[in-house]
Amino acid sequence: MQTSMGVGNWDVSKGLAYHEETKHSYISVRLPGRGLDWENKPYPFKVYLDAPKVQLPKSFPSPTCNLFEALSERRTPTPRGIELSLIAELLFYTAGITRIKDYGWERVYFRASPATGNLHETELYLVVGTEGELEPGLYHFDPCEFSLSLLRRGDYRDYLARAALSHDVRESGLSVILSSVAWRNAWKYGPRSYRHWFWDGGALCANLLAVSMAEGLSPRVLMGFVDSEVNALIGSEVAKEAALAIVVLRGVQASSPGSHPPVEPIKYKTMSYSRREAEYPEIVEAYHTSCLRTQEEVERWRGEVAGMQFPSQRSASSPTSRRHSRARPLGETILLRGSTRRFSRTPIGGDVLRAVTEVLVHPIDADFMPRGGVTLLERFLIVNALDGTAPGSYLHEPSGGLLNLRLGDFRRIAGYLCLEQELGSDAALVLFLMTRLESVLRALGNRGYRAAQFEAGIRVGLVYLASYSLGVGATGLTFYDDDVREFFSPASEGMENMMTVAVGNPSYKSKPGRIHVNECIHPQRGRS
Repeated sequence: MQTSMGVGNWDVSKGLAYHEETKHSYISVRLPGRGLDWENKPYPFKVYLDAPKVQLPKSFPSPTCNLFEALSERRTPTPRGIELSLIAELLFYTAGITRIKDYGWERVYFRASPATGNLHETELYLVVGTEGELEPGLYHFDPCEFSLSLLRRGDYRDYLARAALSHDVRESGLSVILSSVAWRNAWKYGPRSYRHWFWDGGALCANLLAVSMAEGLSPRVLMGFVDSEVNALIGSEVAKEAALAIVVLRGVQASSPGSHPPVEPIKYKTMSYSRREAEYPEIVEAYHTSCLRTQEEVERWRGEVAGMQFPSQRSASSPTSRRHSRARPLGETILLRGSTRRFSRTPIGGDVLRAVTEVLVHPIDADFMPRGGVTLLERFLIVNALDGTAPGSYLHEPSGGLLNLRLGDFRRIAGYLCLEQELGSDAALVLFLMTRLESVLRALGNRGYRAAQFEAGIRVGLVYLASYSLGVGATGLTFYDDDVREFFSPASEGMENMMTVAVGNPSYKSKPGRIHVNECIHPQRGRS
């Protein structure tokens, strides 16, 4: 495989080229495709066959505050120890199984957070660095068995802290590493699936942030780290699996870190995902050309983040829980959440618009955004059916208002932009999250592409939660890249669309999910 592994993060031609080469257009989606080999569909869980297991409890708390209360409270971290019930709550409401359905010969698992194609390529690893109900070590979460696999014994906080140049990691008792298994999504989406790494990882991260904030754990997201060192810690081969982000839970108590054992290859066997796997050079190259290779490069990257100037995108509002007092509790919302498959074309209320736009500009504590509420994204809307607002195209301004770009009935166009899907036509509103990609990449290098896509994933995940908490539905949609920019021009000049999400009233009443733990047995025989 020929890749540009020697090309550094700051040669942004590589990031721009990947984005251009993976765009959807009216013509590209009509070219002959690969087709889907359903008999070779990847197994949706990573399974360590012979690692020591820690069974998580079946009974654990549910977040009782609503999403807006969790996001709006500015509380100091609540000191918590390493409790299995807390770990179970965080992991279930982030990535646990909420529905199980049988379709003919296939059993399908639906999880707490959305994922493109329900393929769930995002994996979670826990770095536990203090004594409690879990011994210090590196663990992998298995949603199917609702267990943790102990992959390394020892306190690896200092190792991870040096890789990420983070005092927070060193001083916290718990950090969560998000990774992506390349084949599990590329099976369906091919080279474009590198975008999906960050869409799906970001949406999952939105759940983790919301639940950990509800528990007062003061999470912080890190995307700046030495890739090779974090990948070595979780034992991943980059062409197959790679680290995306670290979420530090600063409210978990910790003692001073001790010396860690050597970071040697993980010895435990894993179950194969498919009989045959394919690698895509475009994905490998996009990942390698956005890697940070040294601590000095991480430090430079953080400095560039601090110097970013996007004054027009600075947010001036944040969720106000008093305006959304009728919102469902967060745990109940996550169990109810799905991806709406049919919208009714009926109007939604202005309170839904306020909720959705508030979470789109709410400050995220992350190292890829300067302090003070800057977002890498701008928010364009097609309004189809919204009480008190005329149908048309709009730009959501940082002040919280909607700037009308063009009035008119754009249902048909909305459907076309969303890859000719009726969901875009039938939704009450469709949101397009765009960024000034060249500016972001000039500031942050190719890793800025990761950051913009990951933030978009987080924002869409929060839109899902905001919508379902208020009794309406949402679904993420793919799109015709250049046609989106052209439709919103000239306001969108120089921008690229990162993600699209539709919001509206479902045309059916779906049953809420429930807590599925220990209800899944891996088909180990014949797949190892």
